[in-house]
Amino acid sequence: MKEDLIADLWTSMVEHIPEKARKDVAADFINTLVDHGIKDSILDGLQGIDPYLDQAIEYAIDGEAIEEEYDSYDGYEEEDE
Repeated sequence: MKEDLIADLWTSMVEHIPEKARKDVAADFINTLVDHGIKDSILDGLQGIDPYLDQAIEYAIDGEAIEEEYDSYDGYEEEDE
């Protein structure tokens, strides 16, 4: 899915979402895209469309980086006593 299509979907949708719900809807929207394998480069291209969307994108990308670091960590190393 291309950036412009995703941006158009969000822009047409967000007008019908109450202001107080936009943060949660943006997070769900981005998480759905991530769950379906959307590339980080496409997410980056969506920056600047909407502040709620920006926040959700930043959280998704940062959370992904933290998760990858945690998954690659083998555990605690034992210290010599």
